[in-house]
Amino acid sequence: MFMGKVIGTVWSTVKWPQLEGLKFLLVRPYHLEELQGAAPGKVCHDAVVAADILGAGIGEDVILAYGHSARMALEPWLEKGALPARPVDAAVVAIVDKFHLDEEDTRPEAARSKQ
Repeated sequence: MFMGKVIGTVWSTVKWPQLEGLKFLLVRPYHLEELQGAAPGKVCHDAVVAADILGAGIGEDVILAYGHSARMALEPWLEKGALPARPVDAAVVAIVDKFHLDEEDTRPEAARSKQ
């Protein structure tokens, strides 16, 4: 999982039939430097298209699940060994209210000294 900011919405009129009814968001993953206060834009990332089952909106911080975890978020009733019906690789699984960083543990020199 990772945290990111919703930066847009994605529309598609032609899509896999099982994707009908799903809302898609464009999410830009955060880099640790941004969470520590670096200006946005100094760290470049690609955006990720994610299925939204929670109703997140533009500007909100979200947590995304990837791969099998994302598919399970969309189809929690799926039995063990069954194939998912939806070809989704990323899904919004939480809308972040707030977060806290332990500044001591996020400094690069602190990470090196623990090795």
